[in-house]
Amino acid sequence: MAFFNSRLFRLIFSVALAALILLLCPPCFNRLHLLAILGGVVLMVNLDMIFKRVPILTHLCRIAVGGLFIFSGFIKANDPVGFSYKLEEYFEVFGQGFSCDMKVANPNTIELPCSKEKAQAASVQAPAEPSKFWHFFKENPLLLAILLVAIEMVLGVFLLLGFQTRWTLWLLLAMIVFFSFLTFYSACCNKVTSCGCFGDAIKLTPWESFWKDLILLLLITLLMVTEQHIKPLFRNTIVMAGAVGIFTFISFAIPVYTYRHMPIIDFRPYKIGENWWKATQQKTPQADKCVNDSTVMRFYYYHNQDSLGPYREFGMDSFPDSTWTFYCRYDKLIRKGNCEATIRDFNIADTDSMFTHNDSLLRMKGMQFYLVMYDLEKTDYDVMAKVNAFYADCQKKGIPFNALVAASNEKIAAYRKRTKAQYPIYVVDQTALKTVIRSNPGLILLKDGVSSAMWHSNDFPYFNHVFETYK
Repeated sequence: MAFFNSRLFRLIFSVALAALILLLCPPCFNRLHLLAILGGVVLMVNLDMIFKRVPILTHLCRIAVGGLFIFSGFIKANDPVGFSYKLEEYFEVFGQGFSCDMKVANPNTIELPCSKEKAQAASVQAPAEPSKFWHFFKENPLLLAILLVAIEMVLGVFLLLGFQTRWTLWLLLAMIVFFSFLTFYSACCNKVTSCGCFGDAIKLTPWESFWKDLILLLLITLLMVTEQHIKPLFRNTIVMAGAVGIFTFISFAIPVYTYRHMPIIDFRPYKIGENWWKATQQKTPQADKCVNDSTVMRFYYYHNQDSLGPYREFGMDSFPDSTWTFYCRYDKLIRKGNCEATIRDFNIADTDSMFTHNDSLLRMKGMQFYLVMYDLEKTDYDVMAKVNAFYADCQKKGIPFNALVAASNEKIAAYRKRTKAQYPIYVVDQTALKTVIRSNPGLILLKDGVSSAMWHSNDFPYFNHVFETYK
């Protein structure tokens, strides 16, 4: 038994585990990078006596890890509904099975990003039905979102307070290992293009998020081997219990409040103060002082004697002779610009003709109201009496009031019959409506095309109060 507690066993076990992970490393990840990370973990675990001599390193890591967990949790707690949409996307992917079409190009061949076969295969491939296990999570993403962000903030606070240090570190390690798996799987297999780790505030790609998780993994490992330097912030038991209780309550109260009302800080492109019409327009370098995307055209040809390949890449200045046949073209992004429209895929369409009314509605002067419902079946029907009264008051003042939904004409007709709604209804993409406002329904005031106020269905206002405030 003494051997299993010895440093020799720790060394053998850590090296063997690192070698196994390195052996199982998929080709989508650089082995040298993984070797450096695993080497760092092995050194921390086995040379802990060196790190224990530098307590300031432990304190800096403690502040960094605790602060980052609190910041990450708060950003998501600020918008738990948005985070639940991202979780739902993850669960939908995982429910189809942990498959991976990962392919790494042979260094002697050319990857064809414009391959016609790939495009055709992607267009006809139908998604598999989610398994029953993942279906449960997919149907309850909001509850899980609130729990995750609250636990994330609680663990960060516990680490800074020095409360139950060992349990806190093990839970932090378990959480970061789980998140590392999710982000690595998404990045390696190209399953989810945005991790949602920091909500809409800081958008990271899966690879960027994975590297962030790996850095946190190293920092948490260092904290675990130098745990003796993490002392409680308050020595008085009553004071510590009070601090733990207060911060735990706040960690759960924030996501519950923002779910029932609105985000405290709005990072979405439709936020208050945004001119929706201008945000939907492509910017120009001359007028907006922005920079366009820089791309270079690459052409792929195959030799006439072999239509199946190998394919060769040519640029604008090096076209082949007549013995080669054109296969496809790919515009390779060299530099990402900032001239793209802030709001994309937001088109207010007529329910019958599907004609887009963005130009006339979003550029309208004066006040106008929009009732946003991304799902008519899940909308809060208890507030519809207030909605109808609000619309009647708008008519008396001559103020436009329209509804934006993502539904078929049949569902809209059923909705009108159930609610006796008389206001105009337009169709907008569901994903866009989910981003516009975190409520179903939600009310938005545009004044001269600028988003001036938003109300959750739980805070649906009275017309007279709104009119006197914003006229």
